[in-house]
Amino acid sequence: MATALRSQRPTPRDSHRDRLTNRQAALRRKTHLQPVHSATLERSSQSFKPPLSTVSPTSTQSAVRKLPTARPFPNWLRLLIQAQRGSLIVTFTLVVATLVMYGGTVYMQQLWSKEYRKLKTMQRSERQMLAASEVLKNQIIQQAESPNSGLVNKSSQHTLVLESSPLRTVKPVAVPILIKAEASANMPPLGY
Repeated sequence: MATALRSQRPTPRDSHRDRLTNRQAALRRKTHLQPVHSATLERSSQSFKPPLSTVSPTSTQSAVRKLPTARPFPNWLRLLIQAQRGSLIVTFTLVVATLVMYGGTVYMQQLWSKEYRKLKTMQRSERQMLAASEVLKNQIIQQAESPNSGLVNKSSQHTLVLESSPLRTVKPVAVPILIKAEASANMPPLGY
């Protein structure tokens, strides 16, 4: 029983291992730091340092490494990026133009069908009006041919001849001419 209790108690070596694994996990979580090799872990286990949060800011500045700056893109890659941007603009313009053309086509088709229906309605009403006028003409002719209508057949006896009136001569009317020059000569000038 005493041996079982001893095995459950953490030994100083076990607690040191736990700290090392916790520190390794913390280092792995920080992506901007480089991975730590096992040789450096053994060295760090011999001289244990407190966690970074308790270290003063001046000592941590020397441990922080500056990230590498982005290198400029090569010319071929810049050219490809510019081509992609240009093709994106051209594609967007073509899509907008296609949508405008499609909308215009649909609108024109709707307008054309509306006007075509109006034309068909007007043609139908024209045919109906022509038929109605022909029916009216036929009725008038039938009424004129009936004997009790009171109409007389066309003959020379019933023809009226009108004589033209005699020509009139137009006499010219004399228009009086007024002379204003004499009246204005007697009047003094109004002013200079």
